[in-house]
Amino acid sequence: MSKELNQNQIDEIYGLLIESKEKIEKNLKGISDSQDNLSSMDLNDEGDFAAASRDYNNDIHIKKQQLEELELINHALLKIKKGVFTGICEMCDSEIGMKRLRVKPYAKYCIDCRNHIDKK
Repeated sequence: MSKELNQNQIDEIYGLLIESKEKIEKNLKGISDSQDNLSSMDLNDEGDFAAASRDYNNDIHIKKQQLEELELINHALLKIKKGVFTGICEMCDSEIGMKRLRVKPYAKYCIDCRNHIDKK
């Protein structure tokens, strides 16, 4: 039997989501500023170019991950706003659990379903 979150738990998750969203938006701004600085750099030799390319590729990878996480956060915030955020797995209807939600407040799936998805 699955157990939905109570209002205090939802309020806690909401706060964690807002905190995560602000952190990611700050990171994304930093990456954007870093990319702007990179494009204006005067690269004098192959070593400079290699280092700049590595930094750019790392930034692109991090930015992609951060944007995906931000999308999940916005999805969870929208569910809270609509009053349909329950802490129930979107795949099997089991309880996700506060321990997991405190680590990943935007989690859509319980651990078992997440592991199943990752194996595919």
